[in-house]
Formats: sequence, structure tokens, C-alpha cells
Amino acid sequence: MNFLSPLWSMSFWFDLTPTRMSALWEALFFAFFALVLLGGSVLRMMARNGKNDRYRGVVLKKSAALCSWFGAAGLVWFFFTFEEIQFFGSRFWLLLWILALVLGMLAIVRYVKKDVPALQHREQSRADVNKYLPKRSR
Repeated sequence: MNFLSPLWSMSFWFDLTPTRMSALWEALFFAFFALVLLGGSVLRMMARNGKNDRYRGVVLKKSAALCSWFGAAGLVWFFFTFEEIQFFGSRFWLLLWILALVLGMLAIVRYVKKDVPALQHREQSRADVNKYLPKRSR
């Protein structure tokens, strides 16, 4: 547990001089951010090609955009860290990245849990009302 003690220090996170990561951590960070970016591409293809309802397509598009943006932002941060660029390679950017990703995911979950049922209910009630309205004859 002694290796985790720097994680609780503010000076660790807000030190503006990035230190060199080990080769293992570099490979892990690169693979993770590349997989997030690839996941965004896969979700975008699923949204386009899938035979799904409108709301599932919107959720897939929102998830794809989130993954694409955050995968690219993570790779940019990784590049700055790899090159040891002083301000942009700092560790606090990773904290901001995680915070923004969690907020984006919460926004998608809120859309699925709150907005989609309300939109489906409104669509169903409109269909129930339109059932009794006269149709235009052709």
C-alpha cells in the first residue's frame, strides 16, 4: 500500500513537471486511450447500421461521440506526457479527463433513464390520440 500514498497528495497531482512513465504504463495508457477511440468508431458504425429504434440510435450516437472525443483527448494528453511538455503533460489533466468523462456518462444515463421514457410516453399518447382523428383520403 505504500506505492499508493502519493495518489492522496495534492502535490503529486498538481506538479507541473511531468516525470517519465515506465514502459509498461506508457503501453497501458496508449492502449486504453486507443481502445476508447476505437470503441467510439464501433459505436458510430452500430448507430448507423443497426436496425434499432430511434432512441437507441441516439444513445449510441451520444456514446460514440463521448468515446471519440475522450479517446482523442486522452491520446493528446498521453502525447504531451510522453514528450514531457511541462504544463500540458501534467497529471491534473488526467483528473479533469476522468471527471469530464464521468459527467458525460452521467448525462447519457440521465437521458436513458429520464428523457427516453418521457419521450416514449409522449409518442404513445400522440399515437393514441391520432388513432381517432380522421385521415386524409387519397
